[in-house]
Amino acid sequence: MIGFSNFILRNYYNAIGWNEDNLYSSITKSSSSLLDFQVPQSLILQLANAPTPIFFTSYALDALPQLNGSIQYITTSEPLEQIGPSRSIRFKDVVERFRVFPPPKRPLPKDEVWLAGKRIEGRDYLLYSRLHLPSLHLSGLATTRLTPTLQAHLAFLSQPASPAATRPASPNTPPSHSRQPSEPSVPPSQPPPPGNILLSLQHDTGRYSGEYTYSAQDGMFGIRGLYNFGWQASDIKNLVYNQPTPSGGVITVVKTESEQDGKRIDEEEMMEGGLKGRFSAGGEIYFSAKQRSFGISTGLRFTTLPQSPNGPPASPPTTLTLLYNPLIGFLSSAYSAQVSPTVALSTRFGVNVYSYESDLAIGGEWWIGRRRGKRDTAKRLLSSSPQIPKAEQPDASNKVEEERIGQFDNWSKTSLRPTEYTAETVREGPLNVTEITPKVRSDSRDEKDMNEAEGMDDRDGVLKARLSGNWSIALLYEARIRKCLVSVGIVSDLASRQRPIRSVGVEVQYFS
Repeated sequence: MIGFSNFILRNYYNAIGWNEDNLYSSITKSSSSLLDFQVPQSLILQLANAPTPIFFTSYALDALPQLNGSIQYITTSEPLEQIGPSRSIRFKDVVERFRVFPPPKRPLPKDEVWLAGKRIEGRDYLLYSRLHLPSLHLSGLATTRLTPTLQAHLAFLSQPASPAATRPASPNTPPSHSRQPSEPSVPPSQPPPPGNILLSLQHDTGRYSGEYTYSAQDGMFGIRGLYNFGWQASDIKNLVYNQPTPSGGVITVVKTESEQDGKRIDEEEMMEGGLKGRFSAGGEIYFSAKQRSFGISTGLRFTTLPQSPNGPPASPPTTLTLLYNPLIGFLSSAYSAQVSPTVALSTRFGVNVYSYESDLAIGGEWWIGRRRGKRDTAKRLLSSSPQIPKAEQPDASNKVEEERIGQFDNWSKTSLRPTEYTAETVREGPLNVTEITPKVRSDSRDEKDMNEAEGMDDRDGVLKARLSGNWSIALLYEARIRKCLVSVGIVSDLASRQRPIRSVGVEVQYFS
């Protein structure tokens, strides 16, 4: 189950229009959700609250094997209205699942707000802090957008000094310069560092993205980059143009996406016997000044395109990734696909070309449970349908007409005439210039129907399984039970007879 802080961060990126998947660090995100899912190790309870759309609090308690807890506070510049209670939140948004992300878009600037000749909209930001108890470790994150395509991150971890390191010597103990027999022959270990600071800059243009990081604890510098082949940006000049009128005026016309000239990347002709998708290639290089070492890796990803509202049938959701580290000779390939509307499978094979050591992992997810959309629809119909007396019930001759009218939620507002293509005048200028924004008919309706259909198929449970090459099996069941989000997991080792069960854990989350 996704933590509450990660859930807020994802919704914040969605609110500001930042691409979540267009980073080299997320190149294996589709396969990792099926092969690297986290299983609860103990009994965990988390309570979250949203007093306002821009301020959130969370409290976590870890009961086993020892009692630990944490307090979290998050605030954002953008109101997150979709953050609601756990009983009504979309279940697929709070779990790590296999998904195919749409082609990345160039982040747009924030809408301008003027007051007395000055811009007052401010910058987009998110502030997060967490206090760990009883260790009193403090961690936090601050992120803001410097430009529409540049975002800065500052993460820190502060941990107090150990009491043994700062404990003063007893005044009655005389100083001794000779080693006693009971003293260890090795010098005492140095105390842990007080904390760490991580700086990160993300530059995303849609076609390519770059990430530049610095870690103060070990003096590590890192550069990551990702390039998307076949990426096409929306041409604003083709969307807005001036058209003369017979009276000598000019009309500014705004075209919809379906009226654009040419074809979009996800509306090209499908190749026979193949998958229609896009390629992404990237790499990273990092250097540690403290350890005097460096590393490098490269990656390639192919992912299919999601279904377009007006496009041809899309290919089955599939993602293929290939990673290679030339320094240690590690090569890893992963294949993930959705074989049915409720089942997704993934395999990963890794091998070291120098030592020929290999590893194989197989995993998948199965969405089970009742469909929430159908259950909510049935409750709404039962609560809204009036009880008609037996004497007033219609005869059989009007059943066909009532069934036809009953197909619409608001049948009183339904018209038999087709919806006409209309436009509304927004502003008229002194030179007979009119800005017209056409009303979208089919595109928005199709998109709404797709969202409703996806909501109808939103199930309240998912079962995940993973089998590793060392005969380690992990099972995880995540579901919505009443008003809570529950995760139950178990990790077993089939190769060990003494300890076949490694860990069993339960996590319960409640959002209010």
